[in-house]
Amino acid sequence: MAEAFAALGIAANIAQFTDYARQLISGGKEIYNSLDGARDEHKALKVIIDDIKNLDHDCQPVIAKSSPQSSSADEIAFRKLAAECEPLADKLLAILNDLEVPNNARFRGLQTVRQTIRGAARRRDIQELLRRITDIDMRLRYRVTRVLEERHFSSITSAIKTLTQESERLKMNTEQTLELSKLDLLHTVKNPLMAQQNDFDNLPTKLSSFIKEGQKLAQQQAILQTLLFEQMEQREENIKDAHKATLDWMFQKNGAKFMEWLETEEGIYWVRGKAGSGKSTLMKYVCNHETTLEALGTWADGVPLFTASFFFWNAGFPMQKSQVGLLQSLLYQVLRACPALITEVCPPKAPREPWKRKELFEALTKVSSQTTLPAKFCFFVDGLDEYEGEDEDIITLLQELASSPSVKICVSSRPWNVFVDAFDDSEWKLVLENLTREDMRKYVQTQLVQNDAFSRATLHDPRCQTLISQIAKKAQGVWLWVYLVVRDLLRDLRGAEEYPLLQRRLDSFPAELEKYFEDILDRIDKIHQEETARIFLVAVTAIQPFPLISLHYLSMEAADTDYAIHMTLSRLSKRKSFPIKHKWRKLLNSRCRDLLETDEIIIERAIVSGTSVLDGKVTFLHRTVRDFLRINYYDELRRRAGDGFDARAALCKTILCLAKASFDPVTVSDTTCDDQPGPNFHLVDEMLVYARDYERIRARSLANLLDELDRVNIIMNKEQPFHWTNLRFSSNKGQDHCTFLALAIQAGLRLYVNEKLEANKALVFQKQGRPLLDYACRPERLPATLSRQEDIPDPPMIRLLLEHGSNPNQSMGPYETVWSRFISYTRPKHPESLKASWYEAAELMIDHGGGMLSSKDFPLVLGSDRMPDRIRGEYELGKIFGREKTERLVLRREEYQRNHPKPSIFRRFFGWT
Repeated sequence: MAEAFAALGIAANIAQFTDYARQLISGGKEIYNSLDGARDEHKALKVIIDDIKNLDHDCQPVIAKSSPQSSSADEIAFRKLAAECEPLADKLLAILNDLEVPNNARFRGLQTVRQTIRGAARRRDIQELLRRITDIDMRLRYRVTRVLEERHFSSITSAIKTLTQESERLKMNTEQTLELSKLDLLHTVKNPLMAQQNDFDNLPTKLSSFIKEGQKLAQQQAILQTLLFEQMEQREENIKDAHKATLDWMFQKNGAKFMEWLETEEGIYWVRGKAGSGKSTLMKYVCNHETTLEALGTWADGVPLFTASFFFWNAGFPMQKSQVGLLQSLLYQVLRACPALITEVCPPKAPREPWKRKELFEALTKVSSQTTLPAKFCFFVDGLDEYEGEDEDIITLLQELASSPSVKICVSSRPWNVFVDAFDDSEWKLVLENLTREDMRKYVQTQLVQNDAFSRATLHDPRCQTLISQIAKKAQGVWLWVYLVVRDLLRDLRGAEEYPLLQRRLDSFPAELEKYFEDILDRIDKIHQEETARIFLVAVTAIQPFPLISLHYLSMEAADTDYAIHMTLSRLSKRKSFPIKHKWRKLLNSRCRDLLETDEIIIERAIVSGTSVLDGKVTFLHRTVRDFLRINYYDELRRRAGDGFDARAALCKTILCLAKASFDPVTVSDTTCDDQPGPNFHLVDEMLVYARDYERIRARSLANLLDELDRVNIIMNKEQPFHWTNLRFSSNKGQDHCTFLALAIQAGLRLYVNEKLEANKALVFQKQGRPLLDYACRPERLPATLSRQEDIPDPPMIRLLLEHGSNPNQSMGPYETVWSRFISYTRPKHPESLKASWYEAAELMIDHGGGMLSSKDFPLVLGSDRMPDRIRGEYELGKIFGREKTERLVLRREEYQRNHPKPSIFRRFFGWT
């Protein structure tokens, strides 16, 4: 695509040159007599020639990369034409300069006559120039025709097709401007030798417009791609659709006042409901409903309207339960609907560089306040209680977004105190369980009446009909309870049970979900209880849904606790993995009784075309199941699983097996840093998180599993000239000389790091590039923990490294040390709880020689607006910690200097230090 557009860029500038040169020659008489002597025209011609040179230079690397077969006579011809233009332009400029009448000419009239006579004498030169320029013009037409009609037309068509397909994949709302521009170009150059001059004179403009449209769309797609993440729409897709004829009351003029809010109001509308009451189903129903859009259109009052939605999921992936995921999803949905805003509100972004919360919030704020395209925005955010973070933070964020008069937000949550305090005083709210009894009756009636067995049972005993109203009444607004009860009654009906047993079954159902879940677990066959408990513990502990095939590896632990170490490095093909998945899909149902389920769509798709080993995730039936197991049933699960079982270690083992099963010796040798990100860092990061938590709880490290993970990835990426940990970002190319030990430091694996340093004390000094201490001072947050604390220093890890010889004053480049870099990364806006880590880290480094100034300079540090660079670091510490704490740091540094005086010049000269 770049090759085709670049070649046409040169063609456009050559066409502009020939057209402009003809105009200068034909208008020579007027130019000679003009007051300005044609200097402006000369400058314009020079600009065109410079553009030709620059475009030709830009094309060189593109053409150089082309194969001999694709490197064409057309590109070479364009470059030759560009080269011919340069001396012609110089000659034309020389003639025009020679015939120019200076502004300060003493006898301007006489000079004009003289220059006119000289111009007539040079007519032959001018005519020769005109002939050569016309010749270039004709050859250009011929070449442009070839480019557009032959190979480059094919590549341009391919480029447009690629851009169109990418727009469809990203769901961008784009017009077919490139296709229209292409057709217009073809019409212009269909027969260039016979074309009217006026038609062809527009070629530069048409080519430039075509190129700009292509480049603009490609740039928009590149930015939009950085916002897209894999699980963006997964939660909404997994939510069950509303049953037919239910929830219609939402769009009636009733006590819910939802229609009134949609049509006229701003701010926040709160959907309140207890666990399992159907909040997510309601939100999915209203956010996509045409009545919602019509009502919002009334509010928008003629300006463009954009909607976006996000469904928090506490049991899902990090991006599905974080502020970053929320903001990134909303921004993506708005910008794909209005691509014209992309370059206006989004900063340039590297392909794999993650977005920060601040960047996303600022971009979304710009979207809602920009004036280029005045618009209104309505966001739907489900499950605030499933956000993994402080509830007050998500409330504040949404209130800030909704403070714009062009933004309104509909949210849903359980009636927790923090949400009641924030939203209950508003009139724009509803209590879901108070409004759904009739919907539940319709649903139960539909499910039972359509069942032949129920119809037969009702004919035999009309009392069966009373079960419908009983279920709706007993549910107390909890849809999940209704779903589970109806499912069990249908099972009884398939077994030809009659009314007495059906009534007893209904009476036996606990009204509360927690008791219902407990009954299900108690009914699991005792022979499966240990395995079931282990599966549930893994599911509860996992920070994101895990692949179904993980259960296959988990089952091996009963026979061999070191099975992950002993497993060979061998790729598990799609063909071999499917029977295992199919088997465990059934075993999961028998072991966990529908409380855990798999992604049915992915599994069924595997039957047709095959999927990755990692596809097919295990998820909870509902978030209430996970809450019950974590809060009410966790101790019982641990008892059943056995004393030797640890869910975090088990997860590490299954991830190690997945890494080994993903090994492909055919593709590994072809891996390059530019084309492939290397190992599966999602698996790596997740394993590091579990290993860290295991260390904190068990006070032991999983060194054998971690070393094996490193060994596997070294083998898989053996063709790389640097360690595999450097492949996280393709732009790094090993510049940091990252190692697995450095990655472990960032992940906070203190016991593992201590074991490695105790075994080889020289590791601290052998590390090239970025010092190990810097990784502890400025750890990069692992994507698997995206929704957790921001990047902050790890004081215990810093202490560990300092005690093993790390130097806080180690150089990191010109005028920078580990200490100075640490100071530059401190953040004044951190909450006090996080600042404590920064302060403790500063104390540790000062105690080991970290650079600070003496107290005599301290007043200057806090009081001067213009200060020397040498004390700017202390000034930054003053802004973060305040005067009192910074003074303590200065005194601490002075004490270190007294206890560790610098050796004399004489002793240093002889090396007696």
